[in-house]
Amino acid sequence: MTNPVLTTLIMIALFGTGAAQASQSSPAVPVPARHLTHRQARLINTASTPDDHRALAHYFRQEAQREREKEQYCREIAATYRLHPLRIDATQNVSTADRYQHWADEAWATALADDQIAVLQEKLAEGLAQSK
Repeated sequence: MTNPVLTTLIMIALFGTGAAQASQSSPAVPVPARHLTHRQARLINTASTPDDHRALAHYFRQEAQREREKEQYCREIAATYRLHPLRIDATQNVSTADRYQHWADEAWATALADDQIAVLQEKLAEGLAQSK
């Protein structure tokens, strides 16, 4: 599940790189740090200034942190269910602890992808800043 998400986000970032290089250079105007919504993050290909890319990097770092917190929560719940399994787990193919472990692994992979995108956005910002 995380592989298509990662692929999609990388493709969007690559399109953003092309759009940023194709756009004309504009005067550097400081943009205050702002929290981006999911919709704004999907519009990653419209970022054209170093500040835009830094804001996107900040957003993806926040998302990675949120996913790491989710991962830790799921791992704690999985550990609890391993110590105290539910009676219904005896009749199911997958235990509740294993489900939470799977969700924790997915959250870890998503956090890793978000961190990689944040690094890419920082590199794009540095490249745009140096090209001016």
